[in-house]
Amino acid sequence: MQPLSEKAKGKQRAIELPDAGHVQSSDPVASRDLVIRFPEGTPDLRVVVTERDTLKDVKTMIRRERSPLKTKRLRFIHSGRLLADTTLVHSWLVELDEKRKQTSVEDDPAPPISATTWIHCSIGREIEDGEDEEGNEQQKAQLQPARGFDRLASVGFSEADIANFRQQFHSQSASNYLDTDFETEEEYDEHARALEEEWIDSLDSAGSSLSQNSSNNPAFLQGVLLGFFFPILPFFFFRNNHPPAVFWDNGGLI
Repeated sequence: MQPLSEKAKGKQRAIELPDAGHVQSSDPVASRDLVIRFPEGTPDLRVVVTERDTLKDVKTMIRRERSPLKTKRLRFIHSGRLLADTTLVHSWLVELDEKRKQTSVEDDPAPPISATTWIHCSIGREIEDGEDEEGNEQQKAQLQPARGFDRLASVGFSEADIANFRQQFHSQSASNYLDTDFETEEEYDEHARALEEEWIDSLDSAGSSLSQNSSNNPAFLQGVLLGFFFPILPFFFFRNNHPPAVFWDNGGLI
């Protein structure tokens, strides 16, 4: 059999390379076992977490496996410390292992690290409608119409303009607060918005269409607001040091 030339050997290697690389070695996905220990009466639950799982994902696993806990508030505690939902579980477990190694006594060999870690899960009250996991009311501002001077944003006023209008308006309406006691800040804000609504609605009787569609006549509303909030604005034009203009009889300016 005639030996292959160097050129033929090169072609053979080029053909064999794909076959040699056909078998690809893939590292297994890093995972750890995590045992959730509940209060007395609820059995423990073992879950497997990967590098991307957070404690919020673990809560989802718990609610999927334990239907009675589906609408309960869950809190994770380890060594007396409350754990945040954003904690990456796998990374956190690795850090725990490193800390255990560092705190081990040099004379005594470090005990073998268990592949399973236990954390406690407290079970709280039911999550009510309109609340999140932390017990805060979910924001529904996008569903609530603007009230008071906040409605002026629809006709082009900025937040700074609205804040200035609000300050000027309530400073002139101090008598509306003298005989009223407010127990909470919410009651004060509600009263303030009601006064603003009352004043804005009074513009409707003068031809303003703000209550229906303020953007239809923004120029009229802006004029009314400027006239109400800036009564001293005309005096600004008289505060100048220029000499008075002198005209000839024919109307020419000196």
